[in-house]
Amino acid sequence: MWGSEPMFLGLLAACAICVGAGSALLHELGHAWTARAVGWSVVGLRWRWYGIALVADSNGKSDQRWKVALGGLSATALLMLGFLAGTALPKPAPLIFSLGFVFNAALLLANLVPVRLSDGGQMLAGLRASRSNDSCTHT
Repeated sequence: MWGSEPMFLGLLAACAICVGAGSALLHELGHAWTARAVGWSVVGLRWRWYGIALVADSNGKSDQRWKVALGGLSATALLMLGFLAGTALPKPAPLIFSLGFVFNAALLLANLVPVRLSDGGQMLAGLRASRSNDSCTHT
């Protein structure tokens, strides 16, 4: 069907790299869009040891951190659902779309873990900051 197996594997590897890089970029753009929406200054994207990351100045609004973290998670969830819908297309598309679905599902689950560098940890820290700001203003 594809001619030779090495060519097919090379094409599949190229698609996997594109899906991974594109998904990571769109995830970070979700953060950037949300950061701008809450009034942060977006500086850009930087390469970190764990991949690319948004660099922004919170402009004194660090209590909005949870919203910015949620922006990236939302972008990844939408991508995951889009790739899931693509698995209904005729062959060979389901293979590529399944790869995208699995990658984005793994990215979403990994980012939900509440550790400092993940979006889950950023959401937790942001919600705590937001809650402490609310309790200070209401007393």
